[in-house]
Amino acid sequence: MFVFLTLVSSLFISHSSCLSPKLLANTNGGDGFLPALGTWYGDPRGAGSGGACGWADDVKSPPFSAMIAAGNAKIYLHGKGCGDCYQIKCNRRPYCSGNPITVTITDECPGACNDVPFHFDLSGTAFGAMSSPGQADNLRNLGQVDIQYRRVPCNYGNTKIAFKIDAKTNPNWFATAIEFVDGVGEVQVVKIAQAGSKTFVPMYNSWGAVWAANINPPFRGPYSFLLTSPKNKTIVAYEVVPSNFVPGQTYYSHVNFN
Repeated sequence: MFVFLTLVSSLFISHSSCLSPKLLANTNGGDGFLPALGTWYGDPRGAGSGGACGWADDVKSPPFSAMIAAGNAKIYLHGKGCGDCYQIKCNRRPYCSGNPITVTITDECPGACNDVPFHFDLSGTAFGAMSSPGQADNLRNLGQVDIQYRRVPCNYGNTKIAFKIDAKTNPNWFATAIEFVDGVGEVQVVKIAQAGSKTFVPMYNSWGAVWAANINPPFRGPYSFLLTSPKNKTIVAYEVVPSNFVPGQTYYSHVNFN
């Protein structure tokens, strides 16, 4: 019976995702929330992963603080969804509080996660955060629950845009994972300029949130970056990566899209 109910629930999600925006608004109280499926992975009180976005174990620390999710294909978007922020809530009583939590997409949920249109695979910590008081373990024991979600601006407080240098960076190839993009959550175009130059060279999206460029030894730091948001707003992080940078280290800029 449980399996049957789960299948019916999944079919409802699939059907609801095909409704018009107007009907969806009526179905979800006009608050912009849409239906999806929520699961969790890893340790019950774990932080999840930033692997498919290039952020590794950064998800454990602020400002992510384990409040993350892996998204299926329509959320991860071949890495273009890395850094997007969502409010998520569940209403199944007595397990769920009905209050929204905010998570950042830091990983991909492949395979069976694409059996429904929209699937968020949350860290154990984030999944438990949707619960009513004292119900976190009981909620996690369900394994999955129907949720509602909506896209929201990212707010990382005092943490500014970060450039995490790829460990394989060398004199002929430079790559960096871009983290903590306040507001928009993601970047659409990235360009890099070497020391003393106003000429920005296009970088390519290697994978996840990692952007790379083929360079040569005369191309040296400190490096500046021109970033363009999906809405074509542009900012420049001047000389954020020093000439003596260390692969694997993270460097911060005070610019943001807000």
